[in-house]
Amino acid sequence: MRKQAARCVLCIGSDLVNLNLRCALLKDHGWETASSSNGHEGIFRFAKGDIHLVVLDLNTDGAEAALIAAELKRQNPRVPIIMLVANHETLLPGATAQADTVMLKSEEEVLLPDRVRQLLDFA
Repeated sequence: MRKQAARCVLCIGSDLVNLNLRCALLKDHGWETASSSNGHEGIFRFAKGDIHLVVLDLNTDGAEAALIAAELKRQNPRVPIIMLVANHETLLPGATAQADTVMLKSEEEVLLPDRVRQLLDFA
C-alpha cells in the first residue's frame, strides 16, 4: 500500500485485541498509527500534536467516550473523530455529539479505511 502522507491515526479502545487489529488494518492501508488502551492515556498522546485523526471505540453507554471526545475537540477541533459503536449498545443521549462520523464496529473492516481517507483528505 502507498504511504498516506505520514498522517497518524490514534486509536483509543479498551479491548486490546480489537485495538491491535484496528491499528494493523490502518497500517495495512498505509497510515501511521498510535494506540491507547484508555482515554486518559489517549488524551495525553493526542496533546503531543502529531495526531491527524482519532478512532474512538465506544464501550457500554458511551459516557466515557463522550467525555474523551469532548476533551479532544477542545484541544483541537480540526482533528476528525470516528466513533465506533456496537449494534446492541444503547447510548446515552449526546454520546456521539462530538464525532465527525459514527460507524458500526461490525462494518469497520470494510468501511474504516475509506472513511479515514475521506476525512483526512478534507482535514
